[in-house]
Amino acid sequence: MSAKVIHALVKAEKWPQAWTLISDALNERPEDPELHYLAGTIMRAMGSIGMSLTFFSKALARDKKQPNLWMHYGATLHDLHEWDDAIAAFAKVSQMLPTDPMPPANTAASYSQMGRWRECIEQADKALALDPECYIAHISKSFACFALGRWADGWKHGEYLYEKHVAVRVYNSPENEEPVWDGSPGKTVVVQCDQGIGDIIMFAQSLPQLAKDCKEVILECAERLVPLMKRNFPQLTIYGTLKQAGQSWSLNHKIDAHIHISAIGKWYRTKASDFPRVPYIKPDMEKVEKWRAWLSDKPRPWVGIAWKGGIQRTLTHLRSLDLEDLAPVLEQRGTFVDLSYTDNRAEIARWNIKGESQVIIPPIDQKDYDDTAALLFALDEVATVTTSAVHACGAMGRTARVLVPEAPMWRYAHRCEDGMIWYPPDSVKLYRRKPGEEWGSAIRRLANDMKPRIMLAA
Repeated sequence: MSAKVIHALVKAEKWPQAWTLISDALNERPEDPELHYLAGTIMRAMGSIGMSLTFFSKALARDKKQPNLWMHYGATLHDLHEWDDAIAAFAKVSQMLPTDPMPPANTAASYSQMGRWRECIEQADKALALDPECYIAHISKSFACFALGRWADGWKHGEYLYEKHVAVRVYNSPENEEPVWDGSPGKTVVVQCDQGIGDIIMFAQSLPQLAKDCKEVILECAERLVPLMKRNFPQLTIYGTLKQAGQSWSLNHKIDAHIHISAIGKWYRTKASDFPRVPYIKPDMEKVEKWRAWLSDKPRPWVGIAWKGGIQRTLTHLRSLDLEDLAPVLEQRGTFVDLSYTDNRAEIARWNIKGESQVIIPPIDQKDYDDTAALLFALDEVATVTTSAVHACGAMGRTARVLVPEAPMWRYAHRCEDGMIWYPPDSVKLYRRKPGEEWGSAIRRLANDMKPRIMLAA
């Protein structure tokens, strides 16, 4: 089978057909580096990242002179969170192609994931000097600027997120497509939610300011967020259609512009003094009372715990623990409530068999985030890794004690002496894993700080 045909299928992104042909070709020429390169490209596109690295490694063992091969190899290492090795691979490409912006842009992306923000900006600037429109460099620099508290710069570079990394929905007909909101007052603007629930809650604090400046603000979010959003932002028109392929409500509005909820800060959060540091979310008190009744026969304090966070793409391996790691917390008195959004019943059962304390699983309505917010409000304490529970607690002004990885995402990287700048002082308390230390030290600090509150609540 000709490699030219396979190249054509790869270019057309016809991955299954390309894999069928490449598999046959490798049976005939198992040592061909070009075939290994193509196989790696196909596997990476199909989501088999580990297998793609194997193919790229085999190709490099036979041909180290192809910059495109080194670039794909480095990108795959980046996907697998092997960032030091990825940076070394990108450096090879830079030596071969010194005027190509992609090696420093990809290097910036790896430094961003490692929390090395200033080096990220340095590499992003190198890429932007070669190509001012290099979107990967802009996105990486955006995250670094946010982490360093350079808010205006962060929003400016963050504009490159949309369409490339974050899907954009358009609400008018193609011949009358509305633009992105440019800050002009008196418009009817659709705010499209994006990213995770925690981010949506975090960015939602600017919605009242947006509503004051606009004729009408329409919020499109996931259906499970509608009750919470309608109660807390009654000045908005809210639809829970974000997860639907289409919607018809736009026919009832004369829409002037749209904007993503993660971009509103460009107009309202450009310096530290712009952050009001006050609660802006109220729970459904009927649901709060329901949870208090459910907890009433259980020993106090009522402590919510979450030890799993994120998915592979959002660095779950850095953000997650084993339940046993929380032993310094669980060995204290009280009732411990699982706040995870994943199924941890097997791990909880193992702990409950041998542990003196017991972890219980609450009957949360997963289709209504109001139920989760109400439970968080009803609890005496929350100890968690970096999950949406942090943002819900912060937005309600409730205390959340948060275990933060050594290289956190920018939301937790920004240094604020009394917690997170997005939330009221001391509502969110961060326990950072220090360079070179295990989680145990941060967990012990967290557990020690909980003791006075636990004694008070007991």
